[in-house]
Amino acid sequence: MEVHHPHHHHAGHQKKKWKEYVTEFVMLFAAVTLGFFAENQREHYIEHLREQQYMQSMYEDIKKDTIELNTLKRLYRAQMLRIDTTIELFRQGKWNDSTLTKLYVLNLSVLGNRGINLTERTSVQLKNAGGMRLIKSPKISDEISNYWHWQEYAKAYGATTEELKIKARERSYYIFDQFYYNEINRDEIKTTKAGAQLMTYDKTILTEYVNRLAHIKNSIKNAQLYQLDKIHASADTLLANLKTEYQVK
Repeated sequence: MEVHHPHHHHAGHQKKKWKEYVTEFVMLFAAVTLGFFAENQREHYIEHLREQQYMQSMYEDIKKDTIELNTLKRLYRAQMLRIDTTIELFRQGKWNDSTLTKLYVLNLSVLGNRGINLTERTSVQLKNAGGMRLIKSPKISDEISNYWHWQEYAKAYGATTEELKIKARERSYYIFDQFYYNEINRDEIKTTKAGAQLMTYDKTILTEYVNRLAHIKNSIKNAQLYQLDKIHASADTLLANLKTEYQVK
């Protein structure tokens, strides 16, 4: 009787199944790897898109900032001229109607504070939403940080100058009598009552006030305008490099 040996058939079957397992594993591994790679590429694409959007937005903000910086520099220079005129009138000490009227008019704006008001729309997002990590260019990243540095410095020193103005305003209440203003609006004095007089002509009080004005002028000229120029220079550099690196407009 012929004897069959089924184990030969079984071994071939096992070998075939093993190959199938290997093939399936390789295909599964390839699918997972490709899926991971595709997801990774998708994340890179989305991050690149967000980076581009942030830089476009940053560019638009800085363009607005340059307008604000130019406006503020003009206002500070005009304020310095008003301070110069006030100091000169006090030092001359000619207390006629024309001089006194001028002093009362100047008093309304000589110590005004405009403050720096830069656009923080994109800056807030970059700082708080971790957007800085999306910026691939170290140069752009460094320039943005430098831009923020000068902004914070200007704000801090602006607060110091405002303190000087507050103290000078307090002294002005001993010198100027609000009674002599007929009508005041936000920007200018409409009319001054005839015969306006200072509340005091004491030389020590007036000299102290003039000294405070001189201190404020020096603070504006040597600190605030200097800082605004630094911010402006940083803004111009950043705008030029954003155009080159990101083709923003």
